[in-house]
Amino acid sequence: MTDLHGFFAALPTPFTADSSNIAERSLGDLVRRNLDAGLDGLYVGGSTGEAFLMTEKERERVLRIALEAASGPGRMIAHVGDPDPTVSGRLARVAAKMGYDAISAVPPFYYQYGIEEIREHYSLLARQTDLPFIIYNFPMLSGVRWSVDELAGLLELPGVIGVKNTCADLYAFEKLRRRSPESILYHGFDETLLPGLSVGADGGIGSTYNIQAARILALADAHRRGLTKEAQDLQAQANNLIDVLVSVGVLPGLKYLLDQSGIPMGNCRRPFRPLSDSSRQKLDAVAEHNFGSGQMIRADLNSTGV
Repeated sequence: MTDLHGFFAALPTPFTADSSNIAERSLGDLVRRNLDAGLDGLYVGGSTGEAFLMTEKERERVLRIALEAASGPGRMIAHVGDPDPTVSGRLARVAAKMGYDAISAVPPFYYQYGIEEIREHYSLLARQTDLPFIIYNFPMLSGVRWSVDELAGLLELPGVIGVKNTCADLYAFEKLRRRSPESILYHGFDETLLPGLSVGADGGIGSTYNIQAARILALADAHRRGLTKEAQDLQAQANNLIDVLVSVGVLPGLKYLLDQSGIPMGNCRRPFRPLSDSSRQKLDAVAEHNFGSGQMIRADLNSTGV
């Protein structure tokens, strides 16, 4: 099986100016930039990608364009989750046929399904392909909340190899690490990546990796080498950026910063609102401080001693 440990950018979807179509060239440019930055791979078509604001055919197009643009050793994970299990199944089979390395899915949401219903759903979805399957646990947005025992039970399903855990409960995460030592556990909150690594995360999947890949990789390397102060400084640098994104709206702010870095992204789809003038001014200040010659945001590695 392909090694799926490491750090993956959760890929946003660029749209044309009126948000009616996928901006294919921008999507390809973003894929290549992320992989050239040294990230281990990409998580395509998830929350950051506005998956639930696209049609099924558009989601297929994003999967195809991203995979065609990827080159080299980067690994590609396709998010196929949908409230409709038939859509999830079709997207899973499409991803497998295209050549993705793994699939991932949020649980079916809105109707407050019980754990046995979700277990059956994931079991059926994992059997749609021979690809490794990664659960996407994001209770803040999905509304689906599992105990550690329930999540550990889902990780025992055939074909399930890990979880993208976008959850603030680090105690639960550490308990899951002890319960499921063979599973791949990704930390999903960029602002607490260092604590996540400290309690046993095998890597991370995050949206801000698209604009601060060097910083994220430097943080992970400092943690691996036991350089605690350097890792803390890098987490603080990352969070200075994240603070501003949270204040203006993470996805619209992320797209704006990518625009400023040279990749036209368009606006997020409705019902997201366009950024206000004051929000753009905050982001302009961040871009001026962090960008150099139109390149991705970089960590000042010399200042941290890494």
